Amino acid sequence: MTMCSKTTTLLSLFRLSQISDSAFPVGSFSFSMGLEAAVAEGLVRDSEGLEEYTRGALYAAAEGDGIALLEAFRAASAGELSMLPEIDQRVYAMKPTEEGRKMSVRMGGRLAGLIHSIAPSSLTATLGEWIHEGHIVGTYPTAQAVAGVELSTGEEALFAAHLYGVASMILSAALRLMRLSHFESQRILYHLGPLCQGLYERYGHLTIDDMCSFSPTIELCCSLHERGKERLFMN
Repeated sequence: MTMCSKTTTLLSLFRLSQISDSAFPVGSFSFSMGLEAAVAEGLVRDSEGLEEYTRGALYAAAEGDGIALLEAFRAASAGELSMLPEIDQRVYAMKPTEEGRKMSVRMGGRLAGLIHSIAPSSLTATLGEWIHEGHIVGTYPTAQAVAGVELSTGEEALFAAHLYGVASMILSAALRLMRLSHFESQRILYHLGPLCQGLYERYGHLTIDDMCSFSPTIELCCSLHERGKERLFMN
């Protein structure tokens, strides 16, 4: 598929900000993407280490879920819904840990239900029916893609919102796990912002056959966290 040239209007940007906000109830506050184990094991000790951990998570998000998000968005925009199950299954299969799969499916299911509740359409109804019937797993990138179509957003803005969600999830968790001020977390978020354009240019033209998952530190931390006896977060 070719890259979509659709732009984002003020209204769609407003609504995209709504679903990207940490207050939007998809359950992202319950996850840390392995940060809890990284802190417990001493792999992340300070704001510098946290910034590097989050940077690595953004690269992983771009080359995996990010590619799938764009492919699903283009397919849904073109009315090619028959492509969504394969894209969705690829996302699920690319998650190396059980908690990573649970996170994607739970957040995806909640987002799909919320979007249909606030912006019902035949597309959101189809996604909900497919998830309910087991025709599709319902991962978060698939639900994000459908939401992006309903919000009439551009794919660059949707990709940026995806990366923002990953970064804000980790940094929000860090505030509960580390000696970290809100000023430091916002500084890190600001520093990581310029990555968005470069990651979109690097991965935006790729297809689901180019998806990869190689973030050993994060995956190891998620695996350790799955077996942890005491924890604040689901992963």
